[in-house]
Amino acid sequence: MISALLAALALCMLGLGVYALRLRAAAGPAAALVAVLCAGLAYDNIAVALGRVLGYGPTLETVNAGRFWIHALLTPLLLVAATLIGARLGVALLARRGVLIGAWILALALIALGAATDIVRLTLAPADYADTLRYTNTATAGPLVPAIATMLALIVVGVLLWRRAGTAWLLLGTVAMLVAAGAGFRHFWLGNLGELALQATVVATLVTAARPEPVRPEPVRPEPALP
Repeated sequence: MISALLAALALCMLGLGVYALRLRAAAGPAAALVAVLCAGLAYDNIAVALGRVLGYGPTLETVNAGRFWIHALLTPLLLVAATLIGARLGVALLARRGVLIGAWILALALIALGAATDIVRLTLAPADYADTLRYTNTATAGPLVPAIATMLALIVVGVLLWRRAGTAWLLLGTVAMLVAAGAGFRHFWLGNLGELALQATVVATLVTAARPEPVRPEPVRPEPALP
């Protein structure tokens, strides 16, 4: 049952990724980043969905290792994508070059921190849940700092988008992700649902950014009076 759910989530993620990629001409480079993130999260879901089929062993261990690489290297890039989307929506603060550079610096710092735990010190151990077989990282102790920091930064961007651009999708999706992640400590698949909710709201915000601005009619100039 959970394996089928995860397979469905993977398909939804792929669908969001394809849709985001189709918006790249209208929404800019953020669309490509969002598409890559969706593809990575689709892999995360399908890797667990295939656990029962592959069974424990070197193959499943290798497949699951990729999940941790993806989360470590890609998750913080959500902050960069959100900043780019905000700039395109006309949020002046997010359009500043220094803010975008700061978003990249923070994202790269979080990637380095995540890589230290989920790549360099990755220690896989088998874990059963319902009908799923997967590997977890026993080197992770306590809260996932890079993921939490990314979500908190997204809340800040989400509030700016809500107040300055009139779209609350990103804020709602981030809050939903945080709630789902908390519940996911006992039932991991809830965290996967939260990721889908977040990515769906990111794509919804991307769609808003891709809409062309309405063409304002030029003011009608009065005809010059005849002499």
